[in-house]
Order: sequence, then structure tokens, then C-alpha cells
Amino acid sequence: MRKKLFVLTVFLVLAVSAPRAFGQLGIYGGVFGGFSSQKPSLPEVDFEADGAFVYGARLGLRVLMFGVEGNFFRAVHDISLRELAMLDWHGQTVDFNYYGLNLKLFFPVLILHPYLTAGFGYYTVDISEVGDDGKAGYNFGAGLELQLGKRFSLGVEGKWHQVKLDVDILHPGLSVGDFTLTGGFSIHF
Repeated sequence: MRKKLFVLTVFLVLAVSAPRAFGQLGIYGGVFGGFSSQKPSLPEVDFEADGAFVYGARLGLRVLMFGVEGNFFRAVHDISLRELAMLDWHGQTVDFNYYGLNLKLFFPVLILHPYLTAGFGYYTVDISEVGDDGKAGYNFGAGLELQLGKRFSLGVEGKWHQVKLDVDILHPGLSVGDFTLTGGFSIHF
């Protein structure tokens, strides 16, 4: 009897709150650009961090304070070695791309919507004249969205991306840590 009463109570709570939740349903899409700071790491090799322009697009779904967002971004970095190493990568470029999903948890305050985000996706790295690889990796970060009316918002976001790749057969295990700071706009449907 308790089990049936519990199930009935849960069903009633969901039935009462569902119309309100779906009333808060929103689909959005947007573009962003900003700064990407990348420092590759490989055992016994000391790289310098490099900054580059990053750009991308997003498409998301938001219900109440939860969001799911598809993301793409691209950044092209230069490789700089701090000292001479066995690598002939100095002066090469790293074409760094991400395709994935991010979960968002919003904390709305009037027209400001700060949020936390974590994601998982597919990263690709192509080092010209050396090799390329693609693997799954993760990211996490935080952002702030400024809602300007019902259809438009501006936002800033900082994210840390981490992935381990095998670009060069002779030097496997390249870890790519990348911090991105982006700003952009979204249109809400």
C-alpha cells in the first residue's frame, strides 16, 4: 500500500509541475569567439603556452534551470618548445577542434543567468607535417548569460578542456590542456 501511495504521489507531483516545466522550455542557437590558451604536454618535453583566436557555434535546449548544449569550436595554435628536444615540432601549428555535448546548471537571477557546465565530446588535433588524432575528452567551466528580452542573450564563458592523444607514433601520449574564454550571443526560439 505504501509503495502505491508513493508512486501515486510522485505521479501527481510530476503531473502538476509538468505544464510549468514545459512552459519554461527553450531552444537556442548562437555563435561565439574569444581566446584559447593551450599548453601541450609530453613526458620530458617542455612546451610554451600559446594563445590563439577560438570560434564556434552552439545549439541547446533548456528546461527550467537545466540545459543540454551541442558545441563545436576550433582554434589554431603554434607550437613552441622551451628548449631543444628530440622533436622536430617547433614552429608547427596545431589545429584543435571539439564536437560534443555539455550539460548546464543555471542559477537565474532576474536577467543574469550564471551557470556551471561540464561536457564530454570528441577532440581532434592535427599537427601539420607530424600527424593527427582524435579521441574523446572532457571539459568543465562556468559562464554568465545576460538575457535581453525573450529572444536574445549575450554570454561569456570560461572552460578547461583536457584530452590525451597519440599524434606522433614516435612520441605517443600527447596531453592537450586548453583553456578557452569566449563571448557571444544566442537567439532563443
